[in-house]
Amino acid sequence: MAYSDRERISHVVRRLAMGAHPDVVADVDDPAAAIAAALDLTTEPAPPPDVPAPASVEDALEPGQLREGTSYWVDRMASGARLIEERLVWFWHDHFATNVRKVRFPYLMWTQHLTIRRHATGSFADLLHAMAVDPAMLFYLDGAQNQAGAINENFGREVMELYTLGVGAYTEEDVVDAARAFSGWVVAVPRERRIRIPADPWEALFVPFRHDDGSKTVLGVSGSLDTAAVIDILLDQPGTAEFVAGKLYRHLTGLHPSPEVSGGLGTAFRRSYAIMDVVEAIVSDRAFLSDGAVRAKVRSPLEKAITLRQAYPVHDRADQWLAMALDTAQYLPFLPPN
Repeated sequence: MAYSDRERISHVVRRLAMGAHPDVVADVDDPAAAIAAALDLTTEPAPPPDVPAPASVEDALEPGQLREGTSYWVDRMASGARLIEERLVWFWHDHFATNVRKVRFPYLMWTQHLTIRRHATGSFADLLHAMAVDPAMLFYLDGAQNQAGAINENFGREVMELYTLGVGAYTEEDVVDAARAFSGWVVAVPRERRIRIPADPWEALFVPFRHDDGSKTVLGVSGSLDTAAVIDILLDQPGTAEFVAGKLYRHLTGLHPSPEVSGGLGTAFRRSYAIMDVVEAIVSDRAFLSDGAVRAKVRSPLEKAITLRQAYPVHDRADQWLAMALDTAQYLPFLPPN
């Protein structure tokens, strides 16, 4: 099927933003202008709300603490000018998926969101290092329980299978030794007992005596490796850049890259892990605007909800109705489906 320029413009905006953004579509005359508008990051971002850290565990367990942050996030998706930033924040939220039910503390989900937002259009290397010691991630994949003599392999496995290399690119021995390297991190949770903790409440803290400091071998590199060293080893693997760039390619185009495209994206991405560089390479690939890409993806419930919010006058209960619909669809931010 052949598509008109107007249909391709809509395709560009849907893929590089969250929602259909009818005003943006109406303001540009060709797909190239739509791409330029979607990738424009010159507008200053709206500052996120200042959510105070809970003073106690009891306060931290109170429901509703993500309401303000979620409203901010939805508003950025629906009306923010930095379109690609919102698409990438959502992509990384899915890539490093955590769930408030397992994490338990909504405040940590919010601080994780701020970390993702801070790095979403920057360096994947910086983002991966940050997520390896993110408090919500430490709870979600049991890193806070991972200690010498009681090694928990969850993050050691997932960081390779889901976040960097993909299935089959590592051995069970790599997982075990990576998990040993990741040991020693806890989260400074406020307690009633007055224990002096050298970290602000709710921050990640490295406790040396909980760390397995013995020799380890991960993907052929040996030494008394720690968290940062293993993350650097993973970043140095050609497979990491190709896996992550390929996933982003599928997310933005709806198509699978050819081996040649996949290899080229991986090689370019690995040079500096600059996220916007690989995004620009993807949208420059002829497949992005091809007939096969235009309707290759089914939009998620969230994207449809954001589109409705953009397309119609906002009722004073619109956000509440959309939240109820997304809850019914089991597709709420911070609470991804299993």
